Amino acid sequence: MNVAESAGITTLNSAATPPARESPGTMRTMHSFFRAELFSSLPTIALILGLACSSNKTTTPPGSVEGLRVETVVTGLDTPWDLAWGPDGQMWLTERGGRISRVNPSTGQRTTAGQVPDVSESGESGLMGLAFHPDFGAQPYVYVAHSYLQNGSLRNRLIRMRWDGQSLGAPEVLLSNIPASSIHDGSRLVVGPDRLLYMTTGDASNGDLAQDRNALSGKVLRLTLTGQPAPGNPFGTAIYSYGHRNPQGLVFHPVTGALYSTEHGPSDNDEVNLIVSGRNYGWPTVHGTCDDDVGSERAFCQANNVAEPLATWTPTIAPAGADFYVSDLIPQWKGSLLFTSLRGTALYRLTLSSDGQRVTAKEALFAGQFGRLRDVLVAPDGTVYLATSNRDGRGSPAADDDRILRIRP
Repeated sequence: MNVAESAGITTLNSAATPPARESPGTMRTMHSFFRAELFSSLPTIALILGLACSSNKTTTPPGSVEGLRVETVVTGLDTPWDLAWGPDGQMWLTERGGRISRVNPSTGQRTTAGQVPDVSESGESGLMGLAFHPDFGAQPYVYVAHSYLQNGSLRNRLIRMRWDGQSLGAPEVLLSNIPASSIHDGSRLVVGPDRLLYMTTGDASNGDLAQDRNALSGKVLRLTLTGQPAPGNPFGTAIYSYGHRNPQGLVFHPVTGALYSTEHGPSDNDEVNLIVSGRNYGWPTVHGTCDDDVGSERAFCQANNVAEPLATWTPTIAPAGADFYVSDLIPQWKGSLLFTSLRGTALYRLTLSSDGQRVTAKEALFAGQFGRLRDVLVAPDGTVYLATSNRDGRGSPAADDDRILRIRP
């Protein structure tokens, strides 16, 4: 393999398929608008694209990354959190400190779209999810979720900002005073096929809030595009589902319209869930499936309409952003649910049953090659983009971190 520079983009090519190693999702909905440790010697050592086994020792089928190349599109970012394909053909991204950028995917040129005021970055808090109004041409609103201080206490809120073609205007607060913490804040945003806005919230390090239907923490919220509880919500409030710990990935299946989420467990049972209106997802009483591994889970599940996850991981891998892959560009990935992992330092690929109710296969790709990975975005042409998260306080950043990486044949 060799490292080459072309048009400001670093290309990492694989000359041969390396052996498998062990390791410790085109519609991002309308979110995309139709939408471990790094090699410290990267400048002198070519990266080898590696296949890996998932944390539960799932075998990686041969050929999953064979013939694919990884390119560094842009460097020098500070904890990118959300990637979204914009209506302008640019890739938009948030960084946890408060900056919203646009990146030209062809040249790697980054321009600042706006700086969100009053962002409080502490631990896992800061600027997080991003989504676009589905009628962006007529209503050019960008939605973001961020942490802020209210009377000295950390809170999360949903805002929107108007794009004038050059920069983002002043924020308009749509929903505020969501409990927050330096850990477990969510907050992924997607616009669904129903033209409603979905937002994940973490339990703000208080597990009891996840079961409290009077609290907005530990939930998936469903809102109108002006931030009101959506008509038809199961409890007459903003809450769509509850019993979540820290859901950091949220994506609609581009064909079926089903909603899937990734969720951080404590030290066990990270989850991928099929999100259904009104269902309880069990936290904090239930970790993963209803199997009594942490107490009387079965009785709680039966009494509280608990939905079990489609897949779990123990030890935890810290799953984050997710997207579906339906392109022909990388045919071996077609139909897969992709998600990134932080602790797992890999891109995970899940194969679902034809009804979307079960995971039939899973694998970890590029494990350990790029460090912590926060988000994955599938572009309209089938190219896949990854955001590293090595400057989030828990990684081992290289000199050019954080980065946006591109995967394509």
